[in-house]
Amino acid sequence: MSVFTENNLPASEAEIDFSDLENQFVVPEHEETLENVVVVDNIPTVDDSKEEKLVQVLKKIFKKHGTVKANGIHMPKDSSSGGKPKTKGYAFVEFETAQQAQSAIFNLNGYKLDKSHSLLVNAFMDVERYTEVNDEYQAPPEEPFEEREHLRSWLTDEYGRDQFAVYADQELSVFWNETAHPAEKVISRSNWTEAYAQWSPLGSFLCTVHEQGLVLWGGPSWKKLARFIHRKVKLIDFSPSERYLVTCSAEPISVDAVNQMLGPGNEHQNPYTIDDEGHTVCVWDAQTGSLLRSFPSVKSEDGKPVKSSWPQFKWSPSERYFARLNQNVGLSIYEASTMSLLDKKSIKIPGIQDFAWCPSLIVDPRTNVARPEMLAYWTPEEGNLPARVTLMSVPSRTLVRTKNLFNVFNASLHWHPKGQALCVRVQRYTKSKKSRFTNLEIFRACERDVPVDVIELKDCAVAFDWEPVGDSLRFAIIHTDDPTPPVTNATGIASTAVNTNVSFYAFERKGKVVKKEGFQLLKTFDRKKVTALKWSPHGRHIILATLRTISTFELDFVDTDFDQAAANKSGSPGDAITIISTGEHYGVTDLEWDPTGRFVVTSASSWRHSMEHGYILWDFKGEQIHKAAVERFKQFLWRPRPRSLLTEEMKREVRKDLKSYAKEFDEQDERRLHAADAELMAQRRRLISEWNTWREQVDEMLSHETDEALQNGYKLPIVADDQEFVVDEIVEEIIEENEEIIN
Repeated sequence: MSVFTENNLPASEAEIDFSDLENQFVVPEHEETLENVVVVDNIPTVDDSKEEKLVQVLKKIFKKHGTVKANGIHMPKDSSSGGKPKTKGYAFVEFETAQQAQSAIFNLNGYKLDKSHSLLVNAFMDVERYTEVNDEYQAPPEEPFEEREHLRSWLTDEYGRDQFAVYADQELSVFWNETAHPAEKVISRSNWTEAYAQWSPLGSFLCTVHEQGLVLWGGPSWKKLARFIHRKVKLIDFSPSERYLVTCSAEPISVDAVNQMLGPGNEHQNPYTIDDEGHTVCVWDAQTGSLLRSFPSVKSEDGKPVKSSWPQFKWSPSERYFARLNQNVGLSIYEASTMSLLDKKSIKIPGIQDFAWCPSLIVDPRTNVARPEMLAYWTPEEGNLPARVTLMSVPSRTLVRTKNLFNVFNASLHWHPKGQALCVRVQRYTKSKKSRFTNLEIFRACERDVPVDVIELKDCAVAFDWEPVGDSLRFAIIHTDDPTPPVTNATGIASTAVNTNVSFYAFERKGKVVKKEGFQLLKTFDRKKVTALKWSPHGRHIILATLRTISTFELDFVDTDFDQAAANKSGSPGDAITIISTGEHYGVTDLEWDPTGRFVVTSASSWRHSMEHGYILWDFKGEQIHKAAVERFKQFLWRPRPRSLLTEEMKREVRKDLKSYAKEFDEQDERRLHAADAELMAQRRRLISEWNTWREQVDEMLSHETDEALQNGYKLPIVADDQEFVVDEIVEEIIEENEEIIN
């Protein structure tokens, strides 16, 4: 470069010679990569006549995940056969960006093009990487074995106790349930959750909700097991066997917002791609924490979001399928293994209002083989078409049973917990259409041709609950003459409770006593103010409760098999149904049975009102065991138990030897009680021993100080035995106190 001074400055930049700098510093050339190219394998082999059509099909599939460049699809051909050249069964697809290529790989690998072709999509750069792999096998380095904690270790408790979680103020705690002693705290953490807590269906995980997403905790150490990034998540739901987790947020997904939340250098932790933009519902693998698929919110025909009930997705009992309702349009059923629509299309059901999966696989009694999974849905009346309830088999979509209904105002679907029957609670108009009443249409799903029993009520049923026992078709309903619900405030608290009746029904086979087979009314409790029914998990016991009102807080503990002698004498099973105890919990808002059916907890949450907060532990007979007043109490959650591994035959054997087991348990309880007493006595002896030791030390110290004083010439006063001392004690007492403020 020439040397310039003030006298010979160049007139323009073109006159400057940069050759010496160009020789010293090499200008980098732009390096083109092929990261935006993918290899698509397992496509049909076609000749020139069908090549263009196949290209258009591939463009239609890939354009959903990015922009394919012009002439960006190339399919090599094979002309060695001598006939018409055909494609080789694979293609190269070039996108505009590498991010679009990665999105196509993630979403389209395994995509079913037709019955015999599933696409295999891989990055083009991976092909070169795989060709450089050494032909000789090299074993990977052996990783040290890391033993994982058992997620169901709490089931091995020596005393068979259950656990529960309490969320109050900002502290979330887990306790062992005790009857004779206060609950034993397992763990407690402040700010463990920012919204609420929830157990998984089988009790393996405790889920906490945060601004950034969800965290699963478990094991004896209660360490973090998995993290799910979903900003401002509000609702969560697990599949029945805890394999999948569904989350929902009111805020649409934004990849940039998540990257900003994670911070620079952590973008690799972002589970979302450009295809997830704007979606609100996510399905995750609960074991690995990986995102399986995201879904947009349900929208109406005019594109506006539709308010849908939660859970938005409902799972089949085997977890093979999950489905979502498209209000008034149809039903979308997805395969969990591929996260794709069953048969690549939704089921069009005009006017559909609600659906429900059968909660258990039904075994055919004739062949002892499990039937296909089944769901039920209902559609309202439209024009001259009646309302209809339909049972449909999945995946074949075969209609198992349908029934037409007339003058229908609304309907609710209630499956028996064991899948034996479906009750459709149908709200109907009278002929004048000035009032309403209820019919119960009960489909016996386990029997041949699915017979339907009809129970006609003169008033409206506002609540329904099956007894959760496999061999019982017994249920309870709340019904009233006034179907209009009382006015509630923003937190769901009603000012008053309307008068209601509670009735019990059971299915009776035809016999000497029962002349007509069907559901029979067993008993009715009149003039109650019941708002909720809650059966024990093991049946027989049920609680009739008045929840979330500011005037009534009654609890009735009912034993449906209490007085069997009276029932046998009268020949009426309803005589055995008895209210064995009544109670009251001021401000009660929630009620929950423990998994064993031995205890029940009523609670008053600060989320609902500002009255006395806390919870009460009762036994199944209605006796109060423990009452806890907890400031700013929010949640009480029993930890669920997994399904029993015992067969029905093994359970019957246990019941036969129940007396011998009872003796062993009584002895164990006695030892625990004595152990507690022995611990108390030992503590008292320890305190007395510490007191005596301290006294001996003080006496020794005083004796030593007295000897030193006598050696220094101090003389002890001589006191006669009959001499009295007068001790003056000065006591100060405030008579009056004035406070004056001086400016």
